[in-house]
Amino acid sequence: MIEPDSFGCSAKLSFEETSSLASSSGGEAGDFSYIACGGGLVTSIDRVHRCAEDWGRFARIALNHAFGDVVCAGATPIQALLSFEFGLDASVADRATCSAAFARELTARGIALGKCHSARGSGVTAVTIAALATVDPAVRRPVLCEGTIRISRPIGVFKLLYLREMGIEVDAPEALDLLEQPADLEFHQMPWSLVTDVSGHGLLGAATQVARSQGLAIELALSSRHAISADVLSVPVECLQNPPASYGVDLGAVEAEAVVLTTLRETAGPYLGFVEDGIGDALPEGGTGMVIGRYRRADWSVEVSWAE
Repeated sequence: MIEPDSFGCSAKLSFEETSSLASSSGGEAGDFSYIACGGGLVTSIDRVHRCAEDWGRFARIALNHAFGDVVCAGATPIQALLSFEFGLDASVADRATCSAAFARELTARGIALGKCHSARGSGVTAVTIAALATVDPAVRRPVLCEGTIRISRPIGVFKLLYLREMGIEVDAPEALDLLEQPADLEFHQMPWSLVTDVSGHGLLGAATQVARSQGLAIELALSSRHAISADVLSVPVECLQNPPASYGVDLGAVEAEAVVLTTLRETAGPYLGFVEDGIGDALPEGGTGMVIGRYRRADWSVEVSWAE
């Protein structure tokens, strides 16, 4: 059932190629897009490969991952369109169980199920999810100038899931529940100037995308407390690590632990909140996440440091 190179959202093209393709198409890589009519609708699309033996867990993780992008826009999901590609891992009974799991989870969240499409594939089962969400068009986040970056939770929960699905005991099994819980409302209600999620391109991909699109110099200051458990740093899982060279950022002098955290692929991963100085000073750590770095307006760059 496990396909290491396509586990969850791990089958992305490299960050460099994704950015190049977006540019050649006349746009830029991003979390979501606005629908022009009225400005109150937001869309996004994602493809997630099966990442759990249990179909219900797979459905919850895949939907959290897909809805994460529109949540970054401050939007509320109202409909999901699904396209299943059932692989060799799914029997006729499994296909029915999988479809029912997604429908049941959407009903529980009060989100409408739109068109569904199903096909057979030669690999592991995957689902493509198009999300439609509403947002108040009057709400506009301010331009970023200088401030602090916070992360909603430590990095690496999805890596623990991979180890667990491979039959390896992990040191923080309770953390796996975070993958199945919808977005943390307390975090998203904070006065962020910008929010993005950590996805298949990892923390470095999320930071680099923001730095390029917003014209920011970003400094990520990492330590072991930014990993969800010791296993994230100590147990190698090469198939979940993006090649450092694919980001256009020099990591040659960065500690190995920081490289692991910044390039680790996530699915239904944590969020990054960017908050301006003077506003973020009053935010305590806790429900508002952990400080993970700073940003300032400048020619774009991303630097990474490590402290024990």
